Amino acid sequence: MVQNYEVVIVGAGPAGLSAGIFVARQKVSCLVISKDLGGQLNLIPKLENYPGTLMSSGPLLAKTLESQYLSFGGELTYDTVERIEEDSEGLRIKASRSEYSAKAIVLAPGKVPNNLGVENETSFANKGVHYCTKCDAPFYQGRVTAAVGVGGYLLESGILLSRMASKVYLIYKGGALGGDKDLIASIEKKENVQLVPQSSVKSLSGTGTLQSITILDNSGKEQTVQVDGLFIEMGSKINLDFVKHLVKINTKGEIEVTEGGKTSHPAIFAAGDATSIPYKQIVAACGDGASAGLSAFNYVEKLKGRPGIRSDWKKTIGDSVFHY
Repeated sequence: MVQNYEVVIVGAGPAGLSAGIFVARQKVSCLVISKDLGGQLNLIPKLENYPGTLMSSGPLLAKTLESQYLSFGGELTYDTVERIEEDSEGLRIKASRSEYSAKAIVLAPGKVPNNLGVENETSFANKGVHYCTKCDAPFYQGRVTAAVGVGGYLLESGILLSRMASKVYLIYKGGALGGDKDLIASIEKKENVQLVPQSSVKSLSGTGTLQSITILDNSGKEQTVQVDGLFIEMGSKINLDFVKHLVKINTKGEIEVTEGGKTSHPAIFAAGDATSIPYKQIVAACGDGASAGLSAFNYVEKLKGRPGIRSDWKKTIGDSVFHY
């Protein structure tokens, strides 16, 4: 049986949950569908750069957002969206366990970092192994680090780490760094950066936390170096196969969005890391999620012949309604 909602949100990361909060507050039926709670928030053991939040973590923020969303009457189900299609009633969402219909959809599936693919990698996640240099480099002030990756991802990681760590091993498979020439020139001048070309990370070692990595070069020679942290910057993957026939996707595989999270489809909105927004940060995802949620709500309201809203917060005092 198809379950009907006015707005369906795909993804329960910061963008999806923020969209849900701003939709559910308007007292329309809203469902969030996600494989998990939090998405990449679960990769953040310490959260330092979310305004107004101290001594928090990614998982704690995810639970807080979930509680807010559910308190406004929104619904959440854990499932995998397999296909979205148009029908006479609006949009049909086929998930692995059920089907749903909606007047509007907010896409916030996020992205998943590519793993290095070595044994016991997951056991060191957030215990010395990290997938977001921008997020976690500040924890390695004055410590020994390594970064392995490709292209611009690796260059940016190397620059950030060089400003904080006492030493940085920059590991890459090619004979030369690839990407922006100015960034490459800057890295080559850094005295605390050691370039390790034509090499890959073979294994990770440590008791409880990461303590060393073994590097294998193209000739078969191995060397083990002591490090406090390893940053894996192999890019990320975004799964949009379920909706790419309905919205415009750019050359990076991201959903093209304009103001208010609008996509090329009038009833589909998007926010977060899976979109073309330039800043992949939690606070940006939350803000864009709120905008996309309000845009979806306004779309549904206009279908009903109503004007929609520009502000979510209001207070009634006597006969006056104040928006702020």
